Amino acid sequence: MHLLILSDGKKGHENQSLGLAEALLRRESGSLEILEVSSGKVEVTSPPTAIIAAGHGTHLLLLKLARRYRCPSIVIMKPTLPTFLFGCCIVPEHDMKLGARPRKNVIMTKGALNRISEEVSPKEKKGLIMLGGACKHFHWETPPVLKAIEAIVSAQTSLQWTVGDSRRTPDGVLQQLAQSGLPLTIAPHQESGGTWLVDQLGTSEVAWITPDSSSMLFEALTAGARLGTLPLNPCHTRISRAHDLLAGDGWLTPFGQYDSALPLPEPPGRIHETARCADLLLPLLKR
Repeated sequence: MHLLILSDGKKGHENQSLGLAEALLRRESGSLEILEVSSGKVEVTSPPTAIIAAGHGTHLLLLKLARRYRCPSIVIMKPTLPTFLFGCCIVPEHDMKLGARPRKNVIMTKGALNRISEEVSPKEKKGLIMLGGACKHFHWETPPVLKAIEAIVSAQTSLQWTVGDSRRTPDGVLQQLAQSGLPLTIAPHQESGGTWLVDQLGTSEVAWITPDSSSMLFEALTAGARLGTLPLNPCHTRISRAHDLLAGDGWLTPFGQYDSALPLPEPPGRIHETARCADLLLPLLKR
């Protein structure tokens, strides 16, 4: 099996495609190739068994190459083009219209795919705090977030705490935490690339994440961490509603519902949507 990934250069999109491709290659031996859409090249090293892509800018080339090589096209998102044009569409359920009945070639998922291992790593006495920033789905206010972090860390002194930020985090937030006197390891995003986040989630018992970081919430759940979300006011969009659905089903605990005298509750199960999608797709690729 030879899998071709079309990348639009966005790391989040590429990681979803890589996660799915790696899961397929754990089930069936083969090779993997990445083609940058922006490069203008359309030649590949070997005819692909399937082509995987995420990002609107990949759609036309995905269809063109799938037709050329007569192989399945797999798009990881709700496409702007009609879904029947693709071999398979992997779409987060919060992107679908309420009550919609998807076509047979649509796989609905809880959140984004990721590269988290299918094997649960042994947990250590560690807690991870990850900060996002301003976005169209949640209003960012620094003081309530800092106050919540102080309460969480002070209540769980048995854990070794690490806090990281993102490109969207307002300037100065990590500096305020570094000067707060809290027992925190500070991990700026400029210094924590590569597999750092995956490694941290894999070994941390607990993760507290701002709810604007939707893909990171599902990475934490996939890694088997107990999950809480820091206080941000929602803008009542599909992403904020998806967060509320997860909270209502017991997958995460919003800070406003957190009892600091008790440990965060265990999630009701383990989500590994990347593995589930790979299992569903494998028969299609063996035809």
